[in-house]
Amino acid sequence: MEASSGAHPYDMAYGMMKQMQVELQQLKIELNNEKTRRTSEVGELQREVRTLRGQLEQALKDLSTANDRVACALTSETAIRGRSLEILRKEVADAIQLSSEVHHLKTIQATQFGKLATELKTERHERKVGQQALDAMVSAEVQTRAEETDSLVKQVVAFKKEWETNLIDDRANLSVIMKDVHIAGQLLAGKITDYDMLNIQDMATTCGSPFPLGSTGGSTMPTATPSPVPTGAPASRPVTSP
Repeated sequence: MEASSGAHPYDMAYGMMKQMQVELQQLKIELNNEKTRRTSEVGELQREVRTLRGQLEQALKDLSTANDRVACALTSETAIRGRSLEILRKEVADAIQLSSEVHHLKTIQATQFGKLATELKTERHERKVGQQALDAMVSAEVQTRAEETDSLVKQVVAFKKEWETNLIDDRANLSVIMKDVHIAGQLLAGKITDYDMLNIQDMATTCGSPFPLGSTGGSTMPTATPSPVPTGAPASRPVTSP
């Protein structure tokens, strides 16, 4: 009781207050430190936000520029594709029209080909018949020509024999004529008398001379008679003295 009566009744409260003040002071210091740290962090965050905002604005500008460029390119490509599509549609329409025309032409061509095939078959048959007739005519003509050739060969052989005979006779006659001419020349020159002339005439008659001399002192010139020429053979050339 004395010990408790000697202590101040507010010592405990004062101690608690002192302890609370110390803790409060520490809390203030920590608060100030935290505030300073938060302030620096906020500043860094603000700088980072400004940097990010600048980057974002730049990205937005770049994106907008790219978007405008893409929009322009898309517009141009759309216009080009539209023109190409119109050209393609026109080409498709022309192709469809040409296809119908080609089908019509194919039909006409098939008809013409069928007609030509029929005409060709008819023409081939007619040519074949004509060729057969021509072959028959040629065969007959060849046979006729062969027979005529055989006949001509026979005529030429006969003419050759007759010509050789006539040539021998003509040479003999020419020899007699030459002798008669020689005698006539001597008679004209007075080298042969009438008596000699008669003897020569007798000799010529005895020898069978076809050209006897006359008794008047002159020579009778013979007239040559042409040898008969066979039909179809060429005329004989005049005989020259050997």
